Amino acid sequence: MISSVWVFSMACLGVLHPFHPVVLATFCLAVSYYLLFRTYQETQPVVDTFHTFLMLSLGGVVYPPILLFAPFYLWYLIVFMRAISFRSFFAALLGLMAPFWFWTGYLLWRGDLSPLIDWTMALEPLRPENLQAKALLLQSMTIDPQHSGVMSMDWVIANAPFLLLVVLTIWTSVYYLANSFDDKIRTRMMLYIYVFQSVLIILMALVFSADDLLPFLLLSCSPLIAHYFTLRNTWVGLVVFFLTLLAFAVVALLTLWPESLQFIQ
Repeated sequence: MISSVWVFSMACLGVLHPFHPVVLATFCLAVSYYLLFRTYQETQPVVDTFHTFLMLSLGGVVYPPILLFAPFYLWYLIVFMRAISFRSFFAALLGLMAPFWFWTGYLLWRGDLSPLIDWTMALEPLRPENLQAKALLLQSMTIDPQHSGVMSMDWVIANAPFLLLVVLTIWTSVYYLANSFDDKIRTRMMLYIYVFQSVLIILMALVFSADDLLPFLLLSCSPLIAHYFTLRNTWVGLVVFFLTLLAFAVVALLTLWPESLQFIQ
């Protein structure tokens, strides 16, 4: 069911069809999830921890903001996976540094550090002055949404795929947190991580581009959506299921057939 939700969503979200480097970072994130879950209650998960952070760091080479997940991965190892140790902690640090160690050495050998400087420019939104400007913009949007254009049709259409996944993430996360004890402990810990990651990605969208974070959010919320539609056998769940299909159909119409916007306008 998780695979079905992901494939169906990818088919409907036309903005994800053209190739973009962030897709490679999404692949690295997916592999890091798998390796992270392998560490569950292991005494010394040194190898899996190293490879988990290595994949996260490789994704960071392609899309730098993904490195912001690193401290939260350590939190997952401590709280959810219960697999942290001094050896695994230093393995995590080595995994994070390894790609940049070799990349920087290669650039020094070539005598050109400009690619590394360009890479750091992707983290410009995290500078204090940029964060302050973003906060003021969000504050103005909250105070006067009509003036800021937040509620305009163009803004909603442009962000429709991300907004749809945000709504589904909130709905399915609240449901799961209220019914999580129906699952085994290991399954519960894994889905807690997906909930945590989905919320982090939504918060990151306040600073970085939502279009770049869309594949990350789809990857992280697909297990939550699949869990909800598989096990929620109620009339409410059935209604939400058909409304979700209708919403994805609308998003597919907007993203796969841009000419349809002429009829809407």
